[in-house]
Amino acid sequence: ILTHDNTAAVMENFKAIGAPDVHDPSQPVFAMDHDIQKKSETNLSKYRDIKAFASTNGIDYYPPGTGIGHQVMVSMGYVLPGSLVVASDSHANMYGALGALGTPVVRTDAAGVWATGEFWWQIPRTVEVYLEGSLPKGATGKDVIITLCGLYTSGEVLNAAVEFHGPGVATLSMDDRMTVSNMTTEWGALVGWFGYDEITAHYLRGRAAMLEMLEIEGRLTGEMIAGWDANPPLPDDGAGYAAEITFDLGRVSPHVAGPDTVGVMRSVSDFAKERKPVHKAYLLSCVNSRLDDLAQAADVLRDKHVADGVELYMAAASESVQTEAEGKGIWADLVTAGAKPLPPG
Repeated sequence: ILTHDNTAAVMENFKAIGAPDVHDPSQPVFAMDHDIQKKSETNLSKYRDIKAFASTNGIDYYPPGTGIGHQVMVSMGYVLPGSLVVASDSHANMYGALGALGTPVVRTDAAGVWATGEFWWQIPRTVEVYLEGSLPKGATGKDVIITLCGLYTSGEVLNAAVEFHGPGVATLSMDDRMTVSNMTTEWGALVGWFGYDEITAHYLRGRAAMLEMLEIEGRLTGEMIAGWDANPPLPDDGAGYAAEITFDLGRVSPHVAGPDTVGVMRSVSDFAKERKPVHKAYLLSCVNSRLDDLAQAADVLRDKHVADGVELYMAAASESVQTEAEGKGIWADLVTAGAKPLPPG
């Protein structure tokens, strides 16, 4: 269970419950990511209190600047195929990209999990999204989920578990899957889930090697991945669904959402005709910010410069993503083009 800056509020609820101690200190993970540029003494004191609580209770703590909490959860091996992973943050759906069941809880619920190690849900209905084809050049996972949000606006997946299946899944990178799963939250779903496949295994092997290098033992191992390879978390044959959506990735084009709601979408080609002025842009958000996204932006901006009168800010999903982008020259390309870096978060 992830909590971020709201850990302080969960701590208050935990004290109110009166539990003598945290039931299982290996369950909670604290990652500070929301208010990391706020240097007031009130905020800094809050961070100190959270860090002290983590230290006292033996809980893993990631300080400001480590990265977006969800990215920390997947990259540091806390999210495992077939497991149940929650967060006191609505975008816990993102964990479904790795074949986990990721779903949000509120702060009081999080305190209950700390105290008991358990929680209760009503099992939601499941909607299948069957993906065909592959994305054309220029379209990304973000365009997939924006398009789905804009096409199905009548509560078709509200409070449902969404499962992505079909031959199109194999054409989506792990970065794309994380984006799609993350933003199923805006679509109204409680879960955005992809089954385990070779792309999942490849990502996890990379994470396992990184954890081994950091001398973090047992959290994610080659033996565990071999077990999922042999017995992958997938739906039962003939599993039933409350509804099914067939979606052709080949027909997706770059889209923008809004204003004000993802229920409104427009193609970029259509929107561009209006020549709307841009004053500020942000690359990116908790839905994206990974290496693929930064690389795509650098491909656009390389040897160019942000227009006069426009402010372009950027932040990586995590410190490690930024380090990788720096090593590949991507970060320098963006800075040279006029992007203003912000800390990961």
